[in-house]
Amino acid sequence: MKPARLRMGMARRYGISEAEMPTLRQVQWFISHYARKTLNRNDDHNGILDQIDQLAYGPQIPNKKFHLLLGLTTKRLLQNAACDPSFVFHMDATFKLNQVAYPVIVYGVSDRCRSLHLVALFVTSRRLEGLYMKALASLRKVFTAVIGQQLLVNYVKADAEAAQQNAANQGFGVDSDYAYLLCFYHVMAKVHEKLKDIPGSLCERMVADIYDLQFASSKVVYDE
Repeated sequence: MKPARLRMGMARRYGISEAEMPTLRQVQWFISHYARKTLNRNDDHNGILDQIDQLAYGPQIPNKKFHLLLGLTTKRLLQNAACDPSFVFHMDATFKLNQVAYPVIVYGVSDRCRSLHLVALFVTSRRLEGLYMKALASLRKVFTAVIGQQLLVNYVKADAEAAQQNAANQGFGVDSDYAYLLCFYHVMAKVHEKLKDIPGSLCERMVADIYDLQFASSKVVYDE
């Protein structure tokens, strides 16, 4: 309630005349003083920071081998992967999703329209094979608990990083007969790197053939 309404309410309830009523400024001062001293409503920045520090989560880290791994998903996101195993399962690590540049492992699936549907995010402190494996194992465990079925895939697409490939082998190699696909961007980066000394016309034909393979509409067209 605003101070002006409180002041007018005093006049109605207690029958105080206008001359006997406190001024609006006096009411405002009283409310401000009461809020600070009794309700702890104040702008003491340093005091607030101290309270936050006391309530903040602060694990005891015995050594520098501690690593952060925080997973984020929802039931709706998990349902994106509850489809036929022939979909392409994507895993990638990016540094552009937070201000402090922590690596973020992104899991998702793509459809025939080449649209990516997010499944889960994992914020981690480092890009290590062990953390990739823990993240993927956690995702599969939560997926089974929420969706009620195993997360099986036929295709896994990731970066040209041994840690990601080894994690995929550990996570899906037991119960999924899958093919490991390399991200097309990294494929073309390696191709252009190796074709620096190749004549221009031959280089263009080779790149065109690779693009034809990438955008083949079916396996028959791909084999041709």
